[in-house]
Amino acid sequence: MPTDRAETTLNGKKFAARGTAKNGHPRGHGPRPHSPAQENPAWLFFRRWAANPVSIASITPSAPSLGRLMARHVRREADEIVVEYGGGTGAITRALLESGIPASRLFVIERDKELHAYMAAKFPTVTVLHGDVKDVRSLLPPQYLGKVGTIVCGIPMILIPIEAQRQIIDEAYAVMPQGRQFLAFTYSLRSPLRRQALTLTGKRLGWAMSNIPPAAVWGYTRS
Repeated sequence: MPTDRAETTLNGKKFAARGTAKNGHPRGHGPRPHSPAQENPAWLFFRRWAANPVSIASITPSAPSLGRLMARHVRREADEIVVEYGGGTGAITRALLESGIPASRLFVIERDKELHAYMAAKFPTVTVLHGDVKDVRSLLPPQYLGKVGTIVCGIPMILIPIEAQRQIIDEAYAVMPQGRQFLAFTYSLRSPLRRQALTLTGKRLGWAMSNIPPAAVWGYTRS
């Protein structure tokens, strides 16, 4: 499984000595993490949001209640897997595992190099893939094409242009059996996907009011 850990800014790399205290660490800071998994997830999430606010959309990780709400609507047969789009720092990943999905049956696709390295180190028994979700068919092992029970989307679909949405959605339904759900959440009152333009049937499945900000989960199918 790819890890890309060598490409991150972590792994114990020393920082410039300018402004350091006698212990060799930057003033006001302790030792830097020696592994991506040791970084504070809230701080990592905020840093990656600051670097790319459109792709991440929120300054804080999802609340456990949002992860549990999404996990409740996951369907997976014994020979199927679940794929999560945009693992972030693992809030939804953790909820999926706690709901009973075996780690060996959970695949996470994360495009951000630092978040991918963090996820691969934090969840070593989960398959964490580095790449773009529009390439899901080439990222997944061939034996799982058509065997994806549910896709759980953690990326801000509502901010993505319609043509890019169409590419993501077409590829998603190409790896799922007919009638399966694409789950997505949004902070908006409206659907994060344009159902008519994308030939989808969808409805709001519930709200996670304790999330910051409150988030609605939507489920979509395609005939």
